Amino acid sequence: MKKRVRVLPFLLMVLVVMNFKPIPTAACSCVIAPPADVALSEATAVFSGEVVEVKKSNRDDGKTIHFNVREIWKGIDSPTISVFTGNDSASCGIDFTVGKEYLVYAHTMESNGKSILSTTLCDRTAELANAADDIALIGEGQIVKQTEQTTDSSTTQYYVYASALVAVGLIGLILWKRSKKS
Repeated sequence: MKKRVRVLPFLLMVLVVMNFKPIPTAACSCVIAPPADVALSEATAVFSGEVVEVKKSNRDDGKTIHFNVREIWKGIDSPTISVFTGNDSASCGIDFTVGKEYLVYAHTMESNGKSILSTTLCDRTAELANAADDIALIGEGQIVKQTEQTTDSSTTQYYVYASALVAVGLIGLILWKRSKKS
């Protein structure tokens, strides 16, 4: 009986250890960022812009940041752009805030067989208010002409009017066909 009492705690401990699952972790480690002019030459795209949306990635390993571009130094020619970053600082992701402007240094990465732009804590990406030294070194970029974007309410209004017009046309066609039969 005493042997069973001694074996029982041992068996419980073995069961606990066998069911223990470590929690996955991430850590970000960067070398010292190069000067702004070197970072400019190494980056795929460099621009400044306002964050308009932060969207979680479907793969849950990061987020996509949507920008209205204000100024371009390199690599893009669109008034809007999306850039991928990690979820948090542990995965080298940048905590972008909607409504704030940033100077973004982005690189190309492969994701699901296509190339996308990404930026990390290891790049020189920073809030525009804190990037005066970078801009002094890389100079002024090309100002982007903002195009007027269709708002959701005007698009919805367009579909309502188009649907109403189609409905009136169909009713008119049905009434015309009925009047021809009589």
